[in-house]
Amino acid sequence: MKIAIIAAIALLVLIVGIVINNQIIAKKNQMVQAFGSIEIYLKKRFDLIPNLVATLNKYLAHEKDILLKVTELRSQIEKAIEPRAKIEASNELTKVMSGLNINVENYPNLKADTQFINLQFELSDMEDQISAARRAYNAAVTGYNDKIQMFPAGIVASIRKDKAETLLDIPKAEQKEVNINLLLNN
Repeated sequence: MKIAIIAAIALLVLIVGIVINNQIIAKKNQMVQAFGSIEIYLKKRFDLIPNLVATLNKYLAHEKDILLKVTELRSQIEKAIEPRAKIEASNELTKVMSGLNINVENYPNLKADTQFINLQFELSDMEDQISAARRAYNAAVTGYNDKIQMFPAGIVASIRKDKAETLLDIPKAEQKEVNINLLLNN
């Protein structure tokens, strides 16, 4: 009888351990998927930049330095392998684009260019999507960290050698979205 009780308890502990292990794996996969979404949106923004540069090049010969810096940063993002490096290069690109100082009033043809207007809308929409993807990633990281730090999952996580992940921390100066309208009206 005692052997049956001990076997039943051992079986219960094993089943609970397997369930918790699977839950940790699911949380980790959600985190990876959420980061993949960020990469997709960064790639979409990355792909919009040549169109923006080409459109601006038609009108803004004297802004070449900024456009060259945008192109250089775009190349850095493409070469980045680590997720953090991609995010950092993307944040630098956001800073450079926010420093773009063009006065649309001096370029009435640019102001009326349909392609440029469409690019403005797409970039604004893309920034919103990137922001939402970052929030989803941070929520997934928080869920994962909570899971591996709480009892009894913390025991299984320590056996698995799982470590807490860090949230994406975007500096306050870089958290604002790029508003091309404001950039172009400075």
